[in-house]
Amino acid sequence: MSIYEGGCHCGNIQVWFKTELSPGHLKPRSCQCSFCRKHSTRALSDGNGQINLAIKSNALLNRYTFGIKSAEFLICKRCGVYVSAYMPDGDKAYANVMANTLRNHDAFPAGSPINYEIEDEQGKRERRRRTWSPATLTFDD
Repeated sequence: MSIYEGGCHCGNIQVWFKTELSPGHLKPRSCQCSFCRKHSTRALSDGNGQINLAIKSNALLNRYTFGIKSAEFLICKRCGVYVSAYMPDGDKAYANVMANTLRNHDAFPAGSPINYEIEDEQGKRERRRRTWSPATLTFDD
């Protein structure tokens, strides 16, 4: 199992992405919604992996939502970096991580454009349960 570490620029949001897949087998996704295009996303996840997110200061975390509000887009209020999309799901949670926030971001290939506009909320949640990584979100404060 490999662990890829990273986070936002100032260190308030830290992330550990655990996967058995090599960078070349992860296939980053570049969502084509207006939010993701503005952030030049390369989203990574592995349904058999794990994403752990640790927040130093909750006051500096923006849990941005838009559209059908089925996921929280975790953005640092201090440095402005978008690190992860996070979906609470009952007593579980799922997330992806932006490849550009990982220390070894150059090891991952370019993102493949993908469009999710036709999905309704149920479709989005089902896809995320299948393809996003099980996740934890913890706070130091």
